[in-house]
Amino acid sequence: MKKIFSSLLCLLLLSLTVLPFAFAATADTPSAVKSVDDFKDLKDLPQDQKSKFDELIRGGVFSGLTDDTFGLDSKMDRAQFAKVAAIIFSLPTDKTLTKPSFADVGTDHWSFTFVEALKKAELTNGYDSTGTTYNPSGEVSRQELATFLIRGLGLDDAAKKATPVTDSTVDDWAKGYVALALEKNIMAKQDDGTFGGKASATRKMLVLASYESKKLFEGKGSSTTTPTPTPAPTTTSEPKKENPATPATNPEPSSSTATKVSAKGKKAIVTSDIRSGQTTMADDEKPIVSRLQSLGFEVTRLPSAKIAPEAFEGYDLIVIGSSTNSKYVKKKLKDLPIPIIYNKLISFGDADFSSVSEKTNIDKQLKITITKSDHPLAAGLKGDVQIYYEPDGIGYSKPSDDAIIIATAAGDSSKPVIAAYEKGSKNILGEPVAARTVTFGSNSSSMKENATNELWKLFDAQALWAIQNP
Repeated sequence: MKKIFSSLLCLLLLSLTVLPFAFAATADTPSAVKSVDDFKDLKDLPQDQKSKFDELIRGGVFSGLTDDTFGLDSKMDRAQFAKVAAIIFSLPTDKTLTKPSFADVGTDHWSFTFVEALKKAELTNGYDSTGTTYNPSGEVSRQELATFLIRGLGLDDAAKKATPVTDSTVDDWAKGYVALALEKNIMAKQDDGTFGGKASATRKMLVLASYESKKLFEGKGSSTTTPTPTPAPTTTSEPKKENPATPATNPEPSSSTATKVSAKGKKAIVTSDIRSGQTTMADDEKPIVSRLQSLGFEVTRLPSAKIAPEAFEGYDLIVIGSSTNSKYVKKKLKDLPIPIIYNKLISFGDADFSSVSEKTNIDKQLKITITKSDHPLAAGLKGDVQIYYEPDGIGYSKPSDDAIIIATAAGDSSKPVIAAYEKGSKNILGEPVAARTVTFGSNSSSMKENATNELWKLFDAQALWAIQNP
């Protein structure tokens, strides 16, 4: 009975992973970009709140219930959460699926592919104890929202050590999470001085809490872990009052060698550009950040302009994101004893790992050819492998003879798209390589919605192989 009870609680918290960035669109067709001025019920908000709403609305995170009504006091449902969670966490959606995981979200439901993306990423096991249903219209409480946001920011351990709130409106299992959510100004107490833990979260609460969480995550390049799979509710008149269950094991790639490596507790740093006229880093790397987090890495993002050897001290893995401005990279990192994945092929060439660096893109590709299927970097895949749902570009390199060629462009063995160097092997100048180094030719922005599971498996294998001691 205790095991069942704990499992039910585990499912309860797991449902929270689709909360923080939810909006109200109930169709799969995106609406035109709006601003706070388009909604009549937002005109009387204080200016500081208007600015927060405007940023998230313009960014497509939230939309209105109707063309001119936002719905401040309306509740969100889990189907809506699934769509936004899939977008925010950059989860790959599979457009070819024909079999639903949950009885109440069929293939004709607008949220089908998004709910399946959450299931695939192990962010939800469903609503009931058997995992039969997802409950797409279910609501969420304030204490559940606080718990997810804290976990999504990688502060789960901190919440467990925090001094619990002395608030009878909050269940015991959530008191540490609520305490930290208040301390970080992610959420605030209600007008009566209590947190109102069991009250349903409104759209206004979700917007403000989401804004603060997003600011913490992006504003200081937070070190974060993936929203940990946690429990989903069963139908009951009494909320569960028990400690959150132990997080589920992180997903691992297919390669038998790679699965022996754990990324838990490892620190990865991902570089990105800051586009002209913007203050936050490019969205291109978000899919990779989310994927690394799902493997167990603690992830920090670094603007291109701050790239310097000392910025990477203490990290276990570096990813040079595809949006990175290559002029800031050059040869700065080639002698670092830290594994690197180059998602920026220009930088791979600039660092003397390839004899070509520019004009290496191949348009309209759908597949690549695995050339060394027995290597852990191949993730157990063989032959021609479909990496995109729709034809897209992929880059290639010309590494030295010491490099390990894992995959090439389909039909052209002269163009390696996944190549790696072992520590101590020689680059194109005959210099010893300081640490395991990999190039990954798929542009991260293309991977957000177009990457197949096979492509993500290859990326997983690279990240885990890179941190494994040779």
